[in-house]
Amino acid sequence: MRVLVLLLLLNALAGLPGSAYGQSADTTSAADTTTHASGDWLVLPYASYEPKTRIAIGMVAGYYQPDRPGRIPSSVQSVVTITQERQIVVNIAPEFYLQNGRYRVAGEIEASRFPDSFFGIGGNTPSSAEEDFTSRYLTLEATAQQRVRTPLPGRFVLGPRLFVRLENMTEVEGGGQLETMPIAGANGGRTIGVGLGALWDDRDNIYYPRDGHFLETSALWHSAVIGSDFTFGRFLADLRAYRSAGPVVFAGNVYAEGVTGTPAFQTLPLLGGSERMRGYLEGRYRDAVYWTTQAEVRVPLFWRFGATAFASAGEVASGLNENLVRNVQVAAGIGGRLRLNDEGVHGRMDIAYGAHGFELYLSLLEAF
Repeated sequence: MRVLVLLLLLNALAGLPGSAYGQSADTTSAADTTTHASGDWLVLPYASYEPKTRIAIGMVAGYYQPDRPGRIPSSVQSVVTITQERQIVVNIAPEFYLQNGRYRVAGEIEASRFPDSFFGIGGNTPSSAEEDFTSRYLTLEATAQQRVRTPLPGRFVLGPRLFVRLENMTEVEGGGQLETMPIAGANGGRTIGVGLGALWDDRDNIYYPRDGHFLETSALWHSAVIGSDFTFGRFLADLRAYRSAGPVVFAGNVYAEGVTGTPAFQTLPLLGGSERMRGYLEGRYRDAVYWTTQAEVRVPLFWRFGATAFASAGEVASGLNENLVRNVQVAAGIGGRLRLNDEGVHGRMDIAYGAHGFELYLSLLEAF
């Protein structure tokens, strides 16, 4: 179980009504009393410990524009982690809305050298099958979408997507599956895909929605024609809904992902993680098709603090067959929330219990 400790947070909050660590200057004149805040900076140092990394330190930094009527806020979030084992992970995730939301440009860049675990492929792999491997990889995901007018409320954007993953396997466990079996990706390689993505969003707040819906879908094709070492298709759908009852928010999420062809094992749909199926190590189960659903109740407590309770279910399988519902994994948990600015950006700490024990998560923004 990962143990993550946030440092210096309360000191950052003291006396700041709008942001955690700092807010860009407001422009106000005697004739114009409207405040024009360009954005909030949040900087959160942390330390962690887990057996594979021993002591780790890092920094979470984010820039978040205020959510104002008539304007869709842009944001950039970055995380840097360095461990006692000389491992490093750098992640940057920008999301920009341009020309009053007419265009959306978003993506994620991650570079890492980090040990991981492989349990095999399938939804019923035993814990005893765990083997360690280490790889260096660089991942880039990007999309550029244009707003399309529809009768739906909110906004609908559509445009091309790009996925690139360059991976070099530096170490595998002797005698393990990755060394002895013909598993795609066991020697690393290039995964490059292009496709189309669409997003519909009518949430009332992009950071902490209380009402509305969010739907994102994409289809990508990875092929040697565009330089990929692996040929396969990938399909994804992510639906979220929010309803409020007074100060309480009810949130739900249905997620499905599938691949056809021969992808690298690293790019198979993964069950678990801090956003979906909390309570399971990300990648504890992986296979060609993955679905999950989760529900959450979010309750404000006092000052900037809140609490949440959540539950989830999901499964992986080799295709659209009975194994998708035969041995469904379940998890549940509770969490604490700390509102970091008036725009709804939250720090969250969740503890969840799944079939293999407890997992602890600490990060910025809600899981969904």
